[in-house]
Amino acid sequence: MEIVPIAEESLGVRSMALFVRTRDTAILFDAGVSLSPRRFGLPPHPLELRRVQELRAKLLEYAAAADVVTVSHYHRDHFTPWYRSVYMATDDHTYVEVYKGKLVLAKSPQGINWSQRRRHYGFKKAVGKIAEIEYVDGKSYRFGRTTLTASPPLPHGPEGARTGFVVAFVVEDGEERLLYMPDVQGPANDAALGFALNAAPTIAVVGGPPTYLNNIEWATGISNLERLASASGLRTLVVAHHALRDLDWKTRLAPVFEAASRSGVRVETYAGLLGREDELLEARRRELYRLMPAEPKSLEEGGEE
Repeated sequence: MEIVPIAEESLGVRSMALFVRTRDTAILFDAGVSLSPRRFGLPPHPLELRRVQELRAKLLEYAAAADVVTVSHYHRDHFTPWYRSVYMATDDHTYVEVYKGKLVLAKSPQGINWSQRRRHYGFKKAVGKIAEIEYVDGKSYRFGRTTLTASPPLPHGPEGARTGFVVAFVVEDGEERLLYMPDVQGPANDAALGFALNAAPTIAVVGGPPTYLNNIEWATGISNLERLASASGLRTLVVAHHALRDLDWKTRLAPVFEAASRSGVRVETYAGLLGREDELLEARRRELYRLMPAEPKSLEEGGEE
């Protein structure tokens, strides 16, 4: 199994885009990249704007090679929109390059909030004209000797979170078992932890706890991630996404690193898998404006992810 990190916070943008190729198929997980419109009261630094363009180009390169494209949920860093956005490096036709002719395995409208329902409607209307969309919640697909299994809807964060639900995926090719679990924030709930442990992955890519937010209780997410790091058979744990919006994420996740060390599990980031240093550009936004002064300028309205 070939695993290629494409875009994510450790690479300088909001995303969990990941390309996976087996002997039978090629899957592009969550083909979105975006920037936070405001962080520390500041819009994206010009360095972030350049990075999102670079990683959008990389995403399009791998989209051309994919047979399957997933949408785990309808936050804007997890799919490519059908409209122009500077913060997502898209124009009116970018989505066609990503989805045309693909099998699109997407989260159903079940359990999603109003803003995601609105995006789902626009996504289905646009992409449904150029690709086959299947709602994947709880289903399993077989491509030759490769199995792709989707979870039931899992809370986007703690149980009862207002941000709705996501789906996670497991890819098994007879040699490796990859768990791709975006935006579960730890996992911060029992359903997501249970799915992860039952999947018995050899490689787990998990959206970690949002320790950069003060209004969310994230201790459960750390505790559950610690349990996953100790799971039998796991060799590599990739901590991703929300966790890496905090410059102190390694300190806050010390129990996870300790559990992984005891179990002989390697802990990585997307950047680490590529042999690169983490570049937490959003978390460093204030520092970037101080070191490389630029006139802060909001380019578009932003909101929820």
